[in-house]
Amino acid sequence: MGKLKIGIIPHTHWDREWYFTASKSIIYSLHAFDEIIEHLEKNPEFKCFILDGQTSIIEDYLLLRPDMELRVKKLVKNNRLITGPWYTQPDTLVVSGESLIRNLLYGTMKARELGKIMEVGYLPDSFGMSEQMPQIYRGFGFKYAAFRRGIADRLVKNGEFYWSSPNGDQVFVHNIYAYGSFGYPPEDPNELKDFIVDTIDKLKNRYRTGLILLFNGEDQKPIRKNLPQILNRAKEMLPDIDFEIMSMEEALMELEKSKVDFESYQGEFTFGQYSRVHKSIFSTRADLKIMNNRTENYLQNIAEPVSSLAYILGFKYEEKVFEKIWKLMLDNSAHDSIGMCNSDETNKYVEYRFIEAANLAKSLTELKLREISTKIPVKDYFQFQVYNLLPYERGGLLETQLFLPFKEVEIYDDEGNVYESEVIHIEDVTDEIFKKSVREIGVDNDSSTSWHKEIKRIYDSKILIDIKDLQPMSYKTLYIRQRKKKEEESTIKENSIENEYYVISVNDDGIIDIFDKKRSREYPDAIYLEDDGDEGDSYDYSEPDNNVYLRDVKLLGVEVEANSLKKTIHISFEMPLPYNLEERSLGKKSVCNIINMDISLVKNNPNIEINLKVLNKAIEHRLRLIVNTEIFAKCSYADQQFGTIEREVYLEEVEYWRDQNWDEKPRTIEPMQSFASIADENLAVQITTDSVREYQIIGENYNKIAMTIFRSTPFLGKEELNDRPGRESGTKAPTPDAELMNKEIKARYFIRYYDEYDAYEFARNSKEILTPIISYQGSQFKNNTTYFVITNPKDKNLPETYSAFSIEGDVILSTVKKAEGRDDLIIRFYNPDRKVNKSASISGIGGLFEGRLDEQPISKLSDNKLDIKTCEVKTVISLLDNQKE
Repeated sequence: MGKLKIGIIPHTHWDREWYFTASKSIIYSLHAFDEIIEHLEKNPEFKCFILDGQTSIIEDYLLLRPDMELRVKKLVKNNRLITGPWYTQPDTLVVSGESLIRNLLYGTMKARELGKIMEVGYLPDSFGMSEQMPQIYRGFGFKYAAFRRGIADRLVKNGEFYWSSPNGDQVFVHNIYAYGSFGYPPEDPNELKDFIVDTIDKLKNRYRTGLILLFNGEDQKPIRKNLPQILNRAKEMLPDIDFEIMSMEEALMELEKSKVDFESYQGEFTFGQYSRVHKSIFSTRADLKIMNNRTENYLQNIAEPVSSLAYILGFKYEEKVFEKIWKLMLDNSAHDSIGMCNSDETNKYVEYRFIEAANLAKSLTELKLREISTKIPVKDYFQFQVYNLLPYERGGLLETQLFLPFKEVEIYDDEGNVYESEVIHIEDVTDEIFKKSVREIGVDNDSSTSWHKEIKRIYDSKILIDIKDLQPMSYKTLYIRQRKKKEEESTIKENSIENEYYVISVNDDGIIDIFDKKRSREYPDAIYLEDDGDEGDSYDYSEPDNNVYLRDVKLLGVEVEANSLKKTIHISFEMPLPYNLEERSLGKKSVCNIINMDISLVKNNPNIEINLKVLNKAIEHRLRLIVNTEIFAKCSYADQQFGTIEREVYLEEVEYWRDQNWDEKPRTIEPMQSFASIADENLAVQITTDSVREYQIIGENYNKIAMTIFRSTPFLGKEELNDRPGRESGTKAPTPDAELMNKEIKARYFIRYYDEYDAYEFARNSKEILTPIISYQGSQFKNNTTYFVITNPKDKNLPETYSAFSIEGDVILSTVKKAEGRDDLIIRFYNPDRKVNKSASISGIGGLFEGRLDEQPISKLSDNKLDIKTCEVKTVISLLDNQKE
């Protein structure tokens, strides 16, 4: 090895918000970024400066400094001011794969517009790394990555290594020791020499290439203007060492070219040996986490596919609306924002963005459904469309709101097939609708509108419909006629429900038993709630001394509501709890959480649905749903971005982490995207959630799945936690909102029993749960101020039933969307299996090319078929040539 070289990476890690608001950050960025730009322009010896690898902060800056745009572009183009590839720097374990892709998509688009992209997966402060990041980076053409947190000796021993995803995609990685490792170099020459020598001595065994990277910068820190002079001084004091200001790209290229035999690793990074990874932040501010998860699911599973169907049919795709929605979500996916480890004031902004994103997505989807509906010939004033937004044929229970012409109705299609239905709520709204709608007659391109003369009554209803055999990626028009009155099946005073799969019973003491009819097995005490103390903060759950686990409840009432399609047990109970940790330690219970649990079974459906409403009255505690099984698990299975993952249920490091001075206790509190499961050779149990994405396998025999419902944390950061010794994370500020006091948390879970674990079947089941069959009723009488008035088209030339395309093969659809800036359609799907390669074929749509994640085409598909490796995501581009309106 030749002369040792120290590469200095100048940067600022600019959190958009944290214990301060984004508003404050933006204002201070005006001062800081002005200074950076002016100094780089005047001092060419200051080679380059990384503006934190995220373009959103430059976008914010240029919105208020439009006169600086040309100067910024010149510096970016000349590789002096370095930006991208991200829009915001995300936490990779918390958000969806589509969120990560859009983040890189908008980040690289903006960086390219500014002049140049830093082609490095640069995440200096994110709380752990998903094992799918190498594949995602390669999908954008990146060969390099750099991150700090999550490393442990059991994973890799050295600071540079090759990291791969399960499909084999690989990047070369630099693990950042600390992004402030050269943040405060002493000015005094002798002190500077000692500082550098000590730093080299500390790092030389971990970084073995002859090039050690040190980072000059830290959170919200200004440019160190005299850095070149400090390095010149260092050269004088240490002539046997080279010092050079470097960019991340050139540093990584030089590191990789060294003759070191680099380690290889495939997997995630979630250990807190050398830096805190905050491996229970997945449940902080459960109310906000749930908003994120449900909005992500709606965007990917409903909003984009509906708009894509409309686009294929000739309607405009609102690309800029989706960009606005996604950027609101990406602002919230930045690592402090999505952690919700923020001040209460900042989290109010986070909440507002979720509300705005969800409202925009739902309103846009409603408009597209309405546009489609208004171009379908009207055979029935009350007709409606049902949608299957998955690329294979399926049916299922539709629970929806419809206007009906009669109290007793029959639902049928144009082929005469009748769909079983149950009206579960109905209200006469005739006068209200007529008052509003009659004024709007004449906007339907029909001078003799007659619906108001022919319709006698209008009923607003909540209805269940058993939908059969919907074509892939399709809609179908259904019609309504009167039927004879049905005998009522309402509330039954019993304590059990059953369908073809299960019998569920609630005992007088509140214990819930499940009998599995398909396997003739009893699961006693199958579902319960467990509450324990939490001495932690908004970053981490931490188990208090002498923790007390509570599950006793006082049953207030049990009621069964049943019809031919759905049966529900409504359970209400009180859970006596200590108000805080002090009461818990004294064995005192001065408050009660009010909990409502609805357990539902649907006809011919193997999933048990659980809906929870919890009114929280305590602080410093954690509430979890426990699914109790007879499986002695050796590992857990869960889904992650574009795949599944197998994890240990016990970590041996938990026995000696303190002796080795770990920053954080190793824990099996794990993230997921939608499901967690355990299995043995005879049985598998899966839990799907659209609520908090956090689980843990617990119990003496690792036979229980614990799903976190929420945690209550009175402080942003706390010091000297049992599970995280030392300084506080963030800052020790009170966060009353994070206590969730008097807040009602609504959570939803689905439990399903199988003979064995099967990655595709589990992933498909969760995908179907989170992509329900939906409907839209575009009746003319809805053309009023309540629903907005639109001019309906004169030509009603869309078919009553339509299917856009289908995909054959054991793959899971990720989303369907329009390509950014082009007329093409993007279809993205993945193989969830981490052991078996799969293949898929697409039919019904032409002009197909395989593409990268950045939506760039690679090659034309042969026979419309694709081979897909384990846990691999594929992007297919369809070159649509139809004229859009």
